[in-house]
Amino acid sequence: MAGREDVDVLVVGAGMAGVCAAIAAARGGAETVLTDRYTFLGGNATAGLLGNFLTFHNMKGEQICRGIPQEIVDELIAGGGAFPEGHLPNAYGNAYTVTPVDAETLKWVTQRLCLGAGVRLVLNTYTLGPLMHKDRVVGARIANKSGESEIRARVVIDASGDADIAVQAGAPFHHGDEQGKTMSISLFFRLAGVDLERHLRFIKANPDQFMLGEDPYIGKTRQEIAAGLRTHKDYPLVTGYYDAVKQAQARGEFHPNRQRVVFSITTIPGVVTVNSTSMLGLSGVNNDELTQAAIEGREQIFKVRDFFRKYAPGFEEAYVLDSATAMGVRETRRIAGEETLATEDCVEGRKGSRDIGRGAYCLDVHQPSGVIEHKHIKGGESYGIPYGVMLPKNVEGCLVAGRCVSSDRFANGSVRNQAHIMAIGQAAGTAAAMCVEGGACPRELPVDRLRERLWRDGAVV
Repeated sequence: MAGREDVDVLVVGAGMAGVCAAIAAARGGAETVLTDRYTFLGGNATAGLLGNFLTFHNMKGEQICRGIPQEIVDELIAGGGAFPEGHLPNAYGNAYTVTPVDAETLKWVTQRLCLGAGVRLVLNTYTLGPLMHKDRVVGARIANKSGESEIRARVVIDASGDADIAVQAGAPFHHGDEQGKTMSISLFFRLAGVDLERHLRFIKANPDQFMLGEDPYIGKTRQEIAAGLRTHKDYPLVTGYYDAVKQAQARGEFHPNRQRVVFSITTIPGVVTVNSTSMLGLSGVNNDELTQAAIEGREQIFKVRDFFRKYAPGFEEAYVLDSATAMGVRETRRIAGEETLATEDCVEGRKGSRDIGRGAYCLDVHQPSGVIEHKHIKGGESYGIPYGVMLPKNVEGCLVAGRCVSSDRFANGSVRNQAHIMAIGQAAGTAAAMCVEGGACPRELPVDRLRERLWRDGAVV
């Protein structure tokens, strides 16, 4: 590929927000190109070995995410990349359900859905920056094995995860907390050779050592929840080992950056995805610091493996199967948008006439100190995600989709999760196609018409 290409919609970044955006835009009749630096789709869900989607339901059990995200889950089930139930009840207590997904199957499913919708994939490609006409984004410069070239588009969707296009175009943004410090970075990996039913017996005998039913809405004690666990699928996202972590840290056997370990079950017998590394004080938009995080993360992986072998029954013979290609970056830039999702909006479960999606995961912030803080949505409810969180101030022709939407820090701790960013992605792609169809800028699009289109397409608005 060389020279210049003109399309209707350009989606930069093929994480799950970008994938849903591209599918929606193409199905809406727009000629759509999706670019990514990897040779496959899925972003953190595949390259990052995330292991699951959170969360398709509020704590009352109401499904708050459907449309293209649910279609992806259905295709995963059909392809053997998710459990037959799809969404599993979650004793962890910060999400009503967890949706374990197999990364390799997800790469295949997302590719098939994109190509089936007519999306043109431009993979193994870096985006160098936006093309501008005054204050309007009109495309992007890209580079790959064919050299440098331009893709010009009537609407650009920035699904880079870091708001790379919007920020380089001049959009104001926030980075991390008030001091510019971001949430911890993790490097996910998988352990094989695990006896999960033996481990479940240990959980049932030691419920005080695990996070069970943390959300007050559940109204049950740890002991009551543990007594109801029948198989390992009843507790798909395991969090705990509080005392063991303290003991291991005192003995120099575990890194000091977390107070607990986390792992999730997979569709592969005896294999779990581990989220227990933690690199503090490093930015996901600084390459030197990302390199340092990768080095530290790989060192931590084997100490975490040894921790599980020593302290977790059923893990005595566990071994590292693989580690993620991409770092698990929770937070970098958040654009300043025409509307901002606030902590109170989430906690109070507020909804409005401009909402293009719903969120329901707890407000989960991994502080730079290593402390993990949670706030819960009142009454087991969900909150609305307004259209304006995708519209960067001072920049035209661009929609932002994914974890870098306009939100304060704790609200971002919820909306950054996979089901929520997929819903945002579908809204962004649908909006982009409608803008192309009607000759409008994203800022001019009537939100009531967008909501009608999303509802028709199966989304929850």
